[in-house]
Amino acid sequence: MIDRFLWADWDEAPAAMDFELTWAGALERCVRLRDRLAATESPGDASAWKDAVELYVLAPAIVNVALNHRICVDFGLPLHPTEYIQLSGRGSRRYDGAYVAASRALFVDAIALARAALRLDPGFPAMAERFSAAMPPGLRDFVYTSRADRYTWRGAEPAKVRALADSVLREGRPALAVGAAHGAIMPGLLLAEYLDCPLWFVRFSMFKRSDAEPVMSDPDRERIGTAAGTVLAFDEDSASGATLSLLAARIRELAPDVRSGVVIRHVSSSFMPDHVGRTWSD
Repeated sequence: MIDRFLWADWDEAPAAMDFELTWAGALERCVRLRDRLAATESPGDASAWKDAVELYVLAPAIVNVALNHRICVDFGLPLHPTEYIQLSGRGSRRYDGAYVAASRALFVDAIALARAALRLDPGFPAMAERFSAAMPPGLRDFVYTSRADRYTWRGAEPAKVRALADSVLREGRPALAVGAAHGAIMPGLLLAEYLDCPLWFVRFSMFKRSDAEPVMSDPDRERIGTAAGTVLAFDEDSASGATLSLLAARIRELAPDVRSGVVIRHVSSSFMPDHVGRTWSD
């Protein structure tokens, strides 16, 4: 598991979090980093630490692009890196049924693949090869951009994510964990491994993408609505509490048994989640 290599400054986001890579390039890089870490005997090795940090910030790109692609397809939007950002309704594009189904399957596979990367799963290279072969035309060269974000980085510290998982597990393992993308993707991949439960992401970014509510289409409603048990709604950082409280409320419409959780809750937040990894006072 990658966390045994992650010795880092969890206050300031690392330079590795600032990058631009094609989606295929990011995936190929993840494979090389996983292979190097799997061959490392000493977790304290400086090169292993560097590789682990890079893999940790790269793995979310696998899910991020697949989610954005699926949203474009589900809402009839052009397959362009900026067109989906401000959602004000359905677009005019119509994608055929096979392409829609493929975009949804790709998203499911992306979550499984990113989790395998952080597990340092021996089967990850073969999984990545199959995933790469299934990439739709044009997405291989899609340039994914990541910017250093201290709040997401702070909320991705394994010790804090583990503390959230421990709190959740004291009341039972959830049937599904649903994170507010895109910020919750990095810690969410690790959280789901600690919880040993299925994972899903719904796009909901009130402050960076001006989403008024969680962006849900049929696959989201179906996946959440068919969860056989408790659904955990989670985010990495809760400053005002608005995002997480709205996400939990929307999920409750589909799955009545909902708990909420956040890696970092700021004391100024007006919303108290059911589970908190750490309370932040600044």
